[in-house]
Amino acid sequence: MKRNFSFLFSIFFTFVFIVSACRRYPIPKTGDETPAPQLDVAEGLFSYLPLLLRSGSSGGTFPTPTPPISTPGVPPVLPTPPPPGDGDWATVAGNPQRTSWSSEQVSGNLQVEWYRPIEAFIPMNAQLIASNGLIYVTTARGLYALNAFNGETAWRFDTELPLGNSPTVSNGIIYVGGFDHKIHALNAVNGTYLWAFDGAEAGFNTNPLVVDGRVFAGNHDGYFYAVGAHGTSQQGQLLWKYKTGGSIDLTAAYADGVVYFASNDNHAYALRANTGALVWRSNLLPGDGYGSYWPVIYGDMVIFAAASGYRTGFNPGTSSIVDSANNQYGKIFDMDRDGIFGNAALGAIIGPEVPAQDWANGKKILDISLLTEYLESNPNANDNSHKPWRRALIMLSRNDGGEYTYDSDGDGNPEFMPAVMWGTHSGNRYPPIVGPDGMLYYSNIIQKFDIPQGKVIGWRIGTKYTSQVGGQGAVDEPQAISGGGSMIYRNLCCDRVGDFFSYDSNSNAYLWNYYSPLFSQIPGYDLMWYGSTAGDTVRLRGNYGTKNGIYNAHGDQSPIIPYADRLYVHRSNTIISYGPTNNLGERPLLEIQPGTTSKPDISYAQLQQRLAAEIQKMVDAGHLRPGYYNSGQYSVYAQFANYFENPGETLLTLSNAYPYLSGQTQTNLRQYLQEEFALYFDPIMVVRTGWKDGAPREWMPLPPDVESSLQDFGPTQNGDPRFSWQYPPINFYALWKYAGVVPEDTNKAYDLAKSKLAVPVPANATNDYLFQRPYEHNAYIAGYIGFLELQELAGRTGQDSALRTQVTNELNRLLALRAQTFTKDTYWVNDVGSYHLRSMNISRNFIFLVPELGEYLRQNALNKVADALTEYNFTAPYWFVARYNAAVNEGARQNLYDYASVFQAYATVMNLSRTELTPYLDASAFAIGDLFYIQNLVTAMQAD
Repeated sequence: MKRNFSFLFSIFFTFVFIVSACRRYPIPKTGDETPAPQLDVAEGLFSYLPLLLRSGSSGGTFPTPTPPISTPGVPPVLPTPPPPGDGDWATVAGNPQRTSWSSEQVSGNLQVEWYRPIEAFIPMNAQLIASNGLIYVTTARGLYALNAFNGETAWRFDTELPLGNSPTVSNGIIYVGGFDHKIHALNAVNGTYLWAFDGAEAGFNTNPLVVDGRVFAGNHDGYFYAVGAHGTSQQGQLLWKYKTGGSIDLTAAYADGVVYFASNDNHAYALRANTGALVWRSNLLPGDGYGSYWPVIYGDMVIFAAASGYRTGFNPGTSSIVDSANNQYGKIFDMDRDGIFGNAALGAIIGPEVPAQDWANGKKILDISLLTEYLESNPNANDNSHKPWRRALIMLSRNDGGEYTYDSDGDGNPEFMPAVMWGTHSGNRYPPIVGPDGMLYYSNIIQKFDIPQGKVIGWRIGTKYTSQVGGQGAVDEPQAISGGGSMIYRNLCCDRVGDFFSYDSNSNAYLWNYYSPLFSQIPGYDLMWYGSTAGDTVRLRGNYGTKNGIYNAHGDQSPIIPYADRLYVHRSNTIISYGPTNNLGERPLLEIQPGTTSKPDISYAQLQQRLAAEIQKMVDAGHLRPGYYNSGQYSVYAQFANYFENPGETLLTLSNAYPYLSGQTQTNLRQYLQEEFALYFDPIMVVRTGWKDGAPREWMPLPPDVESSLQDFGPTQNGDPRFSWQYPPINFYALWKYAGVVPEDTNKAYDLAKSKLAVPVPANATNDYLFQRPYEHNAYIAGYIGFLELQELAGRTGQDSALRTQVTNELNRLLALRAQTFTKDTYWVNDVGSYHLRSMNISRNFIFLVPELGEYLRQNALNKVADALTEYNFTAPYWFVARYNAAVNEGARQNLYDYASVFQAYATVMNLSRTELTPYLDASAFAIGDLFYIQNLVTAMQAD
């Protein structure tokens, strides 16, 4: 044993001497984030020693490397990739198989050739599409075609409602879907409008898949549509549609006559392209929904990129799990770090290097057994090992939808595709790409630090081996990758790094990085970006639009596109072209113009039908627990994170819905309301229902270690200390509405409300406090209005006249103060408070807004509210979209308060009609019991 260690350390110090002579390129500290040092192989080798002991190797020696093994179900050779195309990037991920690889290789010494700021918001995940010598840009206000060589506008298609995703070019026609419920077809060269398919019931947030004379796209209404392509006998007509159990945000892929996609019901689907017949539906997949990106066809497999199922910093969520010191976890990345590396020292590498193999193209190969064990399904799991539900890439068989597993260590336990979360604190991770060598390339964890790091790797399917390609970075910083020729292009979040490196050589170069940032290469490029200053290389606190914006770039990413000997990308809402020359420079801002397309209309009968369906789902499910949804770094608003936890929200929403139902549905709803009242109001006035009881609202399966923690949270009379009240005042308004449905409970409801009423508002709810938190101001007003109405309904105005006078005086004071202090501008600017507080910039004014307050603001602050809504619609144009993927914090997903609160403001303050409101009705954010969606349905039905 002593001789073995002597040999080991002689090899080690020789290696250290060689490495120390090499110049390393460190990554600088990134503001609030942990610095991301360059992967240090020497340090990693040293710190790998405890991992060897932990894994059971004897004598302190490295285990003998073994060659890749052939596992049942593993193809003997790597899959043959699809043809790379003609150099066009005509659809998302480059081709219908979504491999993100092109024959166009662009490398060498590149410079910014031209750049053009765009006024209309470009969705963070929208790819630039390149064909016909044009660059096509999807925005919230239309589709733009720019000359690829000088950035001049070739043509534009202006819309009033946002487009949903990138277009697809096929046979000279460009197809694009939008939140106007349409798929539009235009001439791709000159922009001539041809036709639209308008048979959907909600918005298209997916890229059209165009194959064999058909246009395929999933929709927020839960249907997957097939439409006749231009020039066919059924152009623009519905060919077939298929209903899933949730909204669809994931773009589809195609191979061999079958389309593949996933729905937010957490199932993947395979449908016959010609008929829509179901080939298979997968088992329930892990993670919080499937959106933003696409499946990847890989031989006989199809790969889906998951989203973390752990709410960041919440219990239930990451804080349901504790580390070895009994400290609650705050981030999924910390959980993965400890589960994979255990007690190894910082800097530890995930595994030893093994001898070269042909498939790795000369790149170093690591044995990643620690990761394969972590994602192994093993009945003997302990607290820190075997967490297969944390896998982030899901590989399914294209034949039957079964999940691919293998057994690289021969222990009889299945292992899943070796990939954990890489990206940010919510939303889906970026999918892999398929190289011309048939290898899968994706970002993956390699090294232990406080925030783990990794690289783009190549995985030899069915083995525990990965090649190390390039693109070092922290795993909590999302990055998009794409390929052209032998190059892989990387686009790191927040304008931090753009570079490329070869999968089969040492060729690499930066386009921009921390030392040569975009703001120094092209000053003023971020014209549409608020809060950016010179020297801010991490750009965490900025956002698109104005100070009231809510869309940052630390979530979804878009890849660099190789085309026509140039590279194209959008950063900070600007299109940038890197090419052989730099003689063009800045092009003028491309400004918004009025839209020319019509808005969708939803009839009263359709609204009534939708409402009845939503209510019936709740009645069938029974009592519901709160809605579980991961918004990333949202813990500063923890009081809002457990959706519909306050039983008063259910009582209010369903009582408002009651008059718009009929027959047995109305009867069933009345009984449901009475049960909720008995359960949470009479005699115990519960403030928070807790998670212990009730059916889930969400589609996703909770991670097992989160699910088990729900039993710790039962109903409670204690409110959240982040609010100024002990009991939610909005519940008094809810009790009034409930008494209108169940009049026999009126006096009981009044006595209960009176027992909890606080008047005047608590001392800590000062005028300045309410100015910072207008949602609480709204809630107090709603509560006093509801109490006075309930008192009158109960016939107690005379008996409690003194109390009535006191409440009336306080209500009038709060109403006048609300109109006087209303401002569209957020309080949280210029480093006042945490920048995470900006995530509710556009909803804060209108949460807990009731019609009576809306009418008061209409009479006393109309211009202020109108100005606010105009700006919010510009700076956050997707406000009405449920589960929208752009947020101001480190996360992809915006919280759910925008689409309810802003909709209510348009209805109650601006007094929009039904036909003006219904274009902004999207879809439910939950499988069951999305009270915000139900509120919007009822409000639209109430409108004239």
